[in-house]
Amino acid sequence: MKNLIASLICFIFISNAKAQADLSFSFEDCVRYALEHNINIQQSQLQLEISKNSYQNSKMAYTPSLRASAGYNFNFGLNIDPVTNRISESQRQTANFGLSSTWVLYDGGRLYNTISRNNLDYLASLYDLEDAKYDISINVSSAFLQVLLNQEIMAVALEQKRVTLLQVDRMKKMVDAGARPQGDLYQLEAQLARDDQNYIAAENNVSISKLQLGNLLQLENPGAIELLSPEIPIPDIAILSRTPESIYVTAEQNQPQIKSAEKRAESSEEGVDLSRSAFLPTLSLSGQIGTSYSDQVQVATGFIQAPVTVGVTENTGERVITANDQNIPTGFENKAFGNQVTDNINEFVGIGLSVPLDFWRTNNSYQTAKLNKEFAHLNLEAAKNTLRQNIYQAHTDAKSSYKSYIAAEASVKSSEESFKYAEERFSVGAMNQLDYENAKNSLAIAKSEALRSKYDVIFKIKVLEFFLTNKLEL
Repeated sequence: MKNLIASLICFIFISNAKAQADLSFSFEDCVRYALEHNINIQQSQLQLEISKNSYQNSKMAYTPSLRASAGYNFNFGLNIDPVTNRISESQRQTANFGLSSTWVLYDGGRLYNTISRNNLDYLASLYDLEDAKYDISINVSSAFLQVLLNQEIMAVALEQKRVTLLQVDRMKKMVDAGARPQGDLYQLEAQLARDDQNYIAAENNVSISKLQLGNLLQLENPGAIELLSPEIPIPDIAILSRTPESIYVTAEQNQPQIKSAEKRAESSEEGVDLSRSAFLPTLSLSGQIGTSYSDQVQVATGFIQAPVTVGVTENTGERVITANDQNIPTGFENKAFGNQVTDNINEFVGIGLSVPLDFWRTNNSYQTAKLNKEFAHLNLEAAKNTLRQNIYQAHTDAKSSYKSYIAAEASVKSSEESFKYAEERFSVGAMNQLDYENAKNSLAIAKSEALRSKYDVIFKIKVLEFFLTNKLEL
C-alpha cells in the first residue's frame, strides 16, 4: 500500500513537472503556438480552403455535366403507358433509367471570367492568411516583451526591497548601540513596507501580463505560462536613418494586406467582365440515353400455324383468308425486365442556343459590378494610405523612443551615482531619512523608466524591420 501511494505521488509530481515544462515558452514557441491554435488564424485557413474549392469547381465547369436518373412508378386509373403508348385503366408499374450530359460550347466568356475571378479571390485569401499570421505575431511579440519588462521591473523592486532591508538591519544595530534615535528605524521600516507593496504590485503586473499572453495563445491555463527569456539587446538602429517614404516603397511591394487588396481589385475587374458576358448568348451541346420498363408489355408464349381471315366478300359473305398460314400466338406473358431494358433504349443528341432577353436585369447586375470595382479600388487606396500612415508613425515613434532610451540610460547612471553618495552619507548620519528615500526612489524610477524605454525601442524598431522584411524576430 505504501508503495502504491509513493508511486501515485511520484506520478503526480512528474505530471505536474511535465505540465510546467510544457508551459515554458521561448518567443519562437509563443509565435508558433499562436499560429497553430489561434481562432482567427484557423478561420483564415478555412476561408482559404473555401476559396480554393471555389476556384477548383470553376475550372471543372469546363467539362461536360453528367447526370444519371432513375424512377419507379405505380399508376392507377386512366393513364397512358409510357412504353406501349396505350390508354388503359388497369394498374401498372413502370420504370425508367437515363443518363444525360450537357456541354457548354460558348457562353460569352463567363466560364473563363469566373475561373479568373475565383483564382484572384483565392490568392487574396492566401494573403489574408499571411496578414492574419503577421498580426498575431506582432501581438504576441508585444505581449511577450511586456512580460519581460514587468519581470525586470519586479527585479528592480526586489532589489530596492533588499537594499532597504539591509538599511533596516544596519539601523537596528545603530539604534541598539544608541547611535541613532528609534524614530529613524521606524521610518526605514515604513519604507520597507512601501517597498514590499511596490514589489507585490510589480509581481501582480507580471501575473497579469502572463495571463494576457496566455490568453492570446489561447492556453487552457494561461496564468501558468513561463517564458524562456534570454537577454534581448537593442537592435541595429541603422533603419532609423532611412526615410519613411523609402520604407513605404519597399513595404508596398511585400505587405500582405496590400497584396490582398490588389487581388480583390483585380477580382472586381473580372466581375465586371463576368457580368458583361451575361448579355451574350449561350451555345450548348446535349445528349441523353435512356430506357424504360412496363409490366403491361406482353410477349407470346407459343404459336400455331393457321390461315387468318382478312375479310368477307360483299355479295356472298364468304370469308377471305390468307393464302399462307400465319403464326398465331397461343398465350401471353409479361416481357422480362432485362429484355425490356435492353430493347427500349432510346438516344438523342441536340444543340441548343439560349439568348438572354431580360436586358434590364442584366444591366443592373453590370452596373453593380462596376460599382464594386470602384469600391475595391478605393479599398486598395485606403490600404496603401493606412500602410503609409503606419510606417510614418512607426518611424517617428521609433526615433523618439530611441532618444528616450538614451536619456533614460543617462538618468540611470546619474541616479546610481547620486544614490551611492546618498547611501554613504545616510550611513554616517549626514543625510536625513527623507532625502535618502528620495534618492533611492529616484533610482528605482530611473531604472524602471530605462527598462520601459528599452523594450519600447526594441518593439518599435522590430516593427519597422517587419515592414521591410515581413519577418519578426527578437
